[in-house]
Amino acid sequence: MLNEFKNWLLNRNYKPSTALDYQGRIERLCRKEAITLDFLAKNIATILPEYEIAGAKSSYGKRSHTSVRQALRNFKMFVSMVNLQESAN
Repeated sequence: MLNEFKNWLLNRNYKPSTALDYQGRIERLCRKEAITLDFLAKNIATILPEYEIAGAKSSYGKRSHTSVRQALRNFKMFVSMVNLQESAN
């Protein structure tokens, strides 16, 4: 799923370095939180707010000029798009 996420970012005209960075940030966040990528995908709507400005984990979310937060926001859009495609089939 992470490679699909990276390719989705590239198709949205993100720089290759940014796409790779966001992919890695999602992977590291899963390791840090001891959660699977599947769990993150299914629970992104409740996990993302924790990393937003007023969230309990906002200091981690704003790391590297908010790259963690941006990666999570984009991952949420990616998951929504995948879910829409699956429900259309």
